[in-house]
Amino acid sequence: GKPVKWIEDRSENLQADSFARDYHITAELAAKKDGTMTALRIKTIADHGYTDAAANPSKFPAGLFSICTGSYDFKHAFVEVDAAYTNKPPGGIAYRCSFRVTEAVHTIERMVDILADELNMDPAELRMKNFIKPEAFPYKSALGWEYDSGNYHEALKLAMEKIGYNELRKEQEEKRKRGELMGIGISSFTEIVGAGPSHTFDILGIKMFDSCEIRIHPTGKVIARIGVQTQGQGHETTFAQIIAEELGIPVEDITVEHGDTDTCPYGLGTYASRSTPTAGAATAVASRKIREKAKKIAAHLLEAAEADIEFEKGKFYVKGSPDKAKTIQEVAFAAYTNHPQGMEAGLEAVSYYDPPNLTFPFGSYICVVDIDKGTGEVKIRRFVAVDDCGNIINPMIVDGQIHGGLTMGMAPALFEEIVYDENGNCLTGTFMDYLLPTAVETPKWETAKTVTPSPHHPLGAKGVGESATVGAPPAIANAVVDALSHLGVRHIDIPITPYKVWKILKEKGVAE
Repeated sequence: GKPVKWIEDRSENLQADSFARDYHITAELAAKKDGTMTALRIKTIADHGYTDAAANPSKFPAGLFSICTGSYDFKHAFVEVDAAYTNKPPGGIAYRCSFRVTEAVHTIERMVDILADELNMDPAELRMKNFIKPEAFPYKSALGWEYDSGNYHEALKLAMEKIGYNELRKEQEEKRKRGELMGIGISSFTEIVGAGPSHTFDILGIKMFDSCEIRIHPTGKVIARIGVQTQGQGHETTFAQIIAEELGIPVEDITVEHGDTDTCPYGLGTYASRSTPTAGAATAVASRKIREKAKKIAAHLLEAAEADIEFEKGKFYVKGSPDKAKTIQEVAFAAYTNHPQGMEAGLEAVSYYDPPNLTFPFGSYICVVDIDKGTGEVKIRRFVAVDDCGNIINPMIVDGQIHGGLTMGMAPALFEEIVYDENGNCLTGTFMDYLLPTAVETPKWETAKTVTPSPHHPLGAKGVGESATVGAPPAIANAVVDALSHLGVRHIDIPITPYKVWKILKEKGVAE
């Protein structure tokens, strides 16, 4: 046969390729008069188009919707998801967050704001009252998930301080007196990421581990091969940093290979924010295996008992005698030339890591919007995002992931929508009709971090690549509804387009 090249144009992609979501959700929340939330009941109909990548669309594409209890201490919860096949293109594709976590978070965060409005409570106060307490972790949710760690109060408190929450509420009150529309929205989300573990995920019978193979050459240079493939997340930097931290070898002496099925160990791929929770853990474990063997070689070189050998910053030394030391590079050379009798030569290790649990990153986002009464346009004035992804390996890469995720989260909140006419024809087949945010619409994202390590990850790290896409839409939606709440508005389906807002303003008699 001959190689075939097929290029899909933009219109074909928008009309016929897979779409992310079309969920029809009915939710009920039970609470006491003092604001204590007690129970949650959700019924969902999931439109997955005419087919799906998985044989059971309610199991895989909707499989993590049960994170819908969010950051709150619900004692009782019930979720029902019915999947429907329709004549749309294939649905249920992960839009920078897999298995419907985005929809689950949007649902609970909108419900909390509606409850706050019903009880005439500040939405921040209501969240603080119902958060899972830090001492309750590991926490078993009402729907069966075991959250690894969290400090939700601290994240929301930091977000409120950073944005000046109390001052904004006073400003909003004054603006309402002048007829101006300003809204403040909060989203306090918990995400579930890091697929495996194998005992939870059995997709097509494949175990959900991931892998890393590390070899230190006699020169002290390192080659690391990993089972996940970068898509722009900076794996080469992150995994090199893990090895550098574990072994004390300079990052510039470490080469990371990925995506080559001829040479790299078998892995399950990059999705579900799983690279650091799985392959990152495998990298740390493989590094520690190497360190253990290197310690034996160092003891041999230093003529000391292995129990007396300490390791720090790339050096092995005899306890109490830091001057009597060998560098990791010297040990690596000896691994091929002067290793102990009976020991296999070389300095390398491989790890296939199957995590004991998922990781549960979280955050609190606060969005401030102003609405143009003449056009219905929503302008994001400020947006503060406080994220907690456990111990951070590379802060710059994490910030980059969050910035990108916030913009992608802004898109479905205000812009992206596939529209069909009454005959089923797609009306959004070009970028003239299918809208995306550009640098013009995107605000300056303000970010901050809290750090709550995952107790079961070797590095205490959690996934973060999709967090912002989960937390941003409800923060924006809550801000828009908050701006209109004094007019009796309680909910607007996303995307919240200028036309939708203008139509509401016209109905309420306040459009200019």
